[in-house]
Amino acid sequence: MRMLALVALMMACAPRATQPPDPSQMRYPGEFASGAELTGKRDFMTRQALVGRYGEREFHGEVVVQKVGDKVTLIGVTPFGTKAFVVQQDAGGVKGQEIIKGTLPFPPEFMLLDVHRSLFIKLAEGTGDGTRVGERGGEALTETWQGGRLLKRTYKRLDRRPKGTITVEYVGGMVGDEPPKVMRLDNGWFGYSVEITTVSWQAL
Repeated sequence: MRMLALVALMMACAPRATQPPDPSQMRYPGEFASGAELTGKRDFMTRQALVGRYGEREFHGEVVVQKVGDKVTLIGVTPFGTKAFVVQQDAGGVKGQEIIKGTLPFPPEFMLLDVHRSLFIKLAEGTGDGTRVGERGGEALTETWQGGRLLKRTYKRLDRRPKGTITVEYVGGMVGDEPPKVMRLDNGWFGYSVEITTVSWQAL
């Protein structure tokens, strides 16, 4: 998406600069979409390219995200087209496999949370344009709709731990489960931002 998984891959290869806070030493609260919610969505596979910034560093990378039934698989792809890491969520939980050492500096749950926030977590279905507000998993969730398209989604912790806002912008709007060509994720909790370009998407 980057999402945090992408951040992990790119940070491993990025040149060192002023060291920003290490997210792996922080608490990253949140919840995943339930198995029932995932099963109710179309199965798909998407390949995404990311360009982002974390502290003074710019990072680039690519991932593949696949959703089949209640299983979500996230694969980091190297510039050579090989696998850097694989993170998988199913009924048994979340597990990660690091194929290239150093590409999983964060717990695998962290990486999947950004995928879920961007693509799977949502408010109850509604009608009409405007702003929809609700709460989920200890977070205030706000969605902005226009012309039947989702334009933006934000998350804030009700207990302000951590402070700040996570914002996902869907450039041109998102309709249904298929992401737009470009999404921008700004994580005010950890101080990184990512522009995610959908290279390809297909229903399975």
